[in-house]
Amino acid sequence: MSKLGIIAMALAALWATSAIAEEGEPAGYTDPWVKGEPADPSDDWQIAFGGRLYSQWAVMLNQDLPARTHPSYPAIGKKKGFVTWRCKECHGWDYKGAGGHYAKGEHATGIKGIRAMVGADPARVVEIIRDKTHQYTDKMIPDKAAHRLALFVARGQYDVDQVIDPVTAKIKGDPVKGKGPYQNLCAVCHGYDGKAQNFGSAKDPEYLGTIAAEDPWELLHNARHGHPGDAMPANLWMDMTIISNIGAYAQTLPVK
Repeated sequence: MSKLGIIAMALAALWATSAIAEEGEPAGYTDPWVKGEPADPSDDWQIAFGGRLYSQWAVMLNQDLPARTHPSYPAIGKKKGFVTWRCKECHGWDYKGAGGHYAKGEHATGIKGIRAMVGADPARVVEIIRDKTHQYTDKMIPDKAAHRLALFVARGQYDVDQVIDPVTAKIKGDPVKGKGPYQNLCAVCHGYDGKAQNFGSAKDPEYLGTIAAEDPWELLHNARHGHPGDAMPANLWMDMTIISNIGAYAQTLPVK
């Protein structure tokens, strides 16, 4: 059986478990994955965990982001308050910062990305996380979590220009080939039309198709590393061709 088949069967089993839980059986089957950690975590697990920290470290660590704007957030930036403490807010979902998708628009800060740190010593990355510019203390991001974030920076990045056209934002995959994997894997949670989950509001909905169209870089990051605080699997094991095919199919789904 293929890896996709095994994962699809596992997700189907999880769905069945949730259905049983609604009938009175113990719930919370996803809690160990969302909130816990393996006794002997693999490098892939730690890198994916670090990818979710990059997205929303406070959610992953059950903390509140600081209410004040980050002291190093530039005056030219358009954001204020807690959102400026998220790693992705300055360095982008494509990890290129001012050299990528965040070169202009509401997220533009002029801050460089983290691509230069690919292959770096994770200990050096931790030093940067703790320095006077970033100011992430061990109370905010404990040492173990900082190491996992550093592993993502050093080993978990992907050159997304290989799979996303930086000008058109089109994912360079085959939607026909992505349709089957999506319907057998992603639809378990997102629905066949991608509208089973609304990440926005009733007035201004944001579905999977919306994200795929408007921010495919975020889509691919979450597809590879999982979504912080949710039981979305990390798919670092999956060949990027498969992920890009799924992403291309997601771009055919309704945006509203």
